[in-house]
Amino acid sequence: MFNNGYRKDAQERLRRAVEKYEKACEYLQNAAGSLYQTRVNRGVEIIQLCENYINTLANSPKEFSKVVAELKFQLKQITGKDWELIYTDPNTKIVAGTAGAGVMAGAGVACFGPAAAMAIATTFGTASTGTAIATLSGAAATNAALAWLGGGAVVAGGGGMAAGNALLALAGPVGWAIGGATLVGSGVMLSKQNEKIGREATNRAVEIEGHTAKANTTKTEVNLLEQETVRLANLIQSELQFFKQNAPLNYLDFSQSLKQRLATLINSINSLSQSLKKTVDLKL
Repeated sequence: MFNNGYRKDAQERLRRAVEKYEKACEYLQNAAGSLYQTRVNRGVEIIQLCENYINTLANSPKEFSKVVAELKFQLKQITGKDWELIYTDPNTKIVAGTAGAGVMAGAGVACFGPAAAMAIATTFGTASTGTAIATLSGAAATNAALAWLGGGAVVAGGGGMAAGNALLALAGPVGWAIGGATLVGSGVMLSKQNEKIGREATNRAVEIEGHTAKANTTKTEVNLLEQETVRLANLIQSELQFFKQNAPLNYLDFSQSLKQRLATLINSINSLSQSLKKTVDLKL
């Protein structure tokens, strides 16, 4: 009666859509945190293995040390810390957080530890200049990350979040009322209001369902990027073990095939370095 059933069905669809959306947001945030932690942990591990091998190899080619230095630089860019601090800091793990409604808006960014903020920003973010946050370093990276997360102005006239919506897929819907309104008045007015509420709830549900699909797609891309990081790190680790067990201790004594294989290893380290600064498009 009075379109009451239509309204309730539409509101229930909206409620379910919000629940699925917020769960997708939580999974996406967790994926970003996992990617960041993998990048830092495996990056540190590979640097240590490379430097250990370089120290045992006489006349090591300059290219080897060069790509390791570049890998250190990329770690500095995504953590805001120099290699020495990364290596000695026992608190490199992500501080866990949940993507509740509004938690990442404005001052709510304080709910996240610096590592968690950098995890999200370096996975998805770009500074207002268009420069990927993952390619900045130190204080510049931290400031850009916090501005992007909080929506603060990075440059005059520009916001850290594009039109305030860049974090939509990481923070639950803010201020979206899904309950019914208290309605009074004649039966005719009640019917019209129920129809309006039902229509608006349906439209909002469709919108949120679309964002849920985008969040799920983005999470898949983040997972693939983490898999790429793991694959490269495992390959490098395996090759370093091969050289330690089978290669001479002096590079000048390497056969041509060993030199070619070492060149391939150097390329793999460079690929890992480049992978650390890749970002994922937040599809909004």
